[in-house]
Amino acid sequence: MADQPLIRALREGEPFHGHLLALETAWKVSLKGSEYLELKVGDASGELKAFLWDVRAVEGDPERVKADAFLFLKGTASAYNGRLQLKLDKVRLASDAEVGDLARFFPVSARPVPEMLAELDAWIASVKDPWIRRLLERLLVEDEARRAAFAKAPAAKSMHHAYLGGLLEHSLSIMGMAERACGHYRDLNRDLVLAGVFLHDLGKTEELSYDRGFGYTDEGNLLGHISMESQWIQRIIEDLEGFPGALRLHILHIVLSHHGRLDYGSPVLPRTPEAMLVHYLDDLDGKLEVMFRTLRDDAGEGNWTPFNRALERPFYKVRWPQAD
Repeated sequence: MADQPLIRALREGEPFHGHLLALETAWKVSLKGSEYLELKVGDASGELKAFLWDVRAVEGDPERVKADAFLFLKGTASAYNGRLQLKLDKVRLASDAEVGDLARFFPVSARPVPEMLAELDAWIASVKDPWIRRLLERLLVEDEARRAAFAKAPAAKSMHHAYLGGLLEHSLSIMGMAERACGHYRDLNRDLVLAGVFLHDLGKTEELSYDRGFGYTDEGNLLGHISMESQWIQRIIEDLEGFPGALRLHILHIVLSHHGRLDYGSPVLPRTPEAMLVHYLDDLDGKLEVMFRTLRDDAGEGNWTPFNRALERPFYKVRWPQAD
């Protein structure tokens, strides 16, 4: 069913029948005491809520209708509080073979991966410090498996840049801002900043799972990306004979402090100008992506988006046009 409608193309009142990926599933009880199924389903174009009010319409074992399962759904698009959703008449589990091309169910970066990798290589080649350049080459150029994962991974499970290629796109976006900041604040060490930008989230390549739905690996849940990437960096540095000890401290400090707060998962606060810059640009880029995506995807009426839980506020939708 390659020609099935994409979620983003659905309009109120239109029928839907096709395959979608279950992102969240919950069996609930209505105020009248009847059981119903609430789903969040998605494809590469977006996601929406879906409701099956008659649970007898689930074909097969209802226990297998869970997150990361592909489902065949039949129903109608409807609107509730200005938000599109699916009112379902039928739900059944679908096999991977039946679904076909799995890539059409996962959102991807609008930027082509080869283009982004070429930009990454150009940034690395621009590093003047030979130790920093060698460290980045070992981690992001010569290690083909890690390089491929860096190009494929999302930047987060759901909050920002939550699509394939999102981690690399996010890192390049931060570097674009960092380059301008280094030109403005002349006391910043550009090479250190560049290293921090491309290493601070590298552990997300193994913290997150993204071969099917987006989630966390066992290692990601138990260790977290900051500890994982710190270990990788330390191992490479130990293998580079003569690597300066003071430079090692600076690089690891940027990585360890980039969340900016102890209660956000950083074991230390930013205590160097380079660490402070990487933290704030990382935070800014993630939050702006959330806002732009929400504003872009909101099709509801009125001047305000629904309340955004990630940033704890609604967003004003009326944009002032840019001057020509």
